Amino acid sequence: MAAPLGQDTLPEHWCYGVCRDGRVFFVNDETQTTTWLHPRTGEPVNSGHMIRSDLPRGWEEGFTDEGASYFIK
Repeated sequence: MAAPLGQDTLPEHWCYGVCRDGRVFFVNDETQTTTWLHPRTGEPVNSGHMIRSDLPRGWEEGFTDEGASYFIK
């Protein structure tokens, strides 16, 4: 299961952002480095939404906690 996401789960000096495709990245403000892996768990985190190029304009793919996909307009 992906690591939980939130400022309270991040170590000091870390913050996160979400790319347009739904991938979550982490930034260490002290060292000015980035990573795709959660700094506490070492695992990638999914925002739960993804914009895919093969979907019609305005549609996104979402995922349940169990990993099932669904589509959002």
